Amino acid sequence: MLRDGDEIPFFIKPITRAIVGKMESLFFIPNIKTHFGFLEEQLATSGGEFLCGAKLTAADILMSFPLLAVRSGGIDIIDMKTYPKLEAYVTRLENMESYKRSVKIAEEKSGDKFTLL
Repeated sequence: MLRDGDEIPFFIKPITRAIVGKMESLFFIPNIKTHFGFLEEQLATSGGEFLCGAKLTAADILMSFPLLAVRSGGIDIIDMKTYPKLEAYVTRLENMESYKRSVKIAEEKSGDKFTLL
């Protein structure tokens, strides 16, 4: 049994890559495209700059982490340029003073530079 930190034997790596590749192409990528398409449409019809209108809500805060993770390159199976409204939305979130303050506090508390992933 493999434990955390153990290397996958070289002769098994092609099998695991094939399984992961199939999972990405059949499940992960189509689902991400569906959800990101929904969020893109939600931003187009919300009547404001945020998911639920003109003001920041809990929905925006909850959605910020996965969107920022994708934007930062932590998840490289989707290109944010395909979703221009989401791209602008994430930029708006990152430029908010409250977000900048929270990053500063996280850095002060940890003593390290803030990284999302």
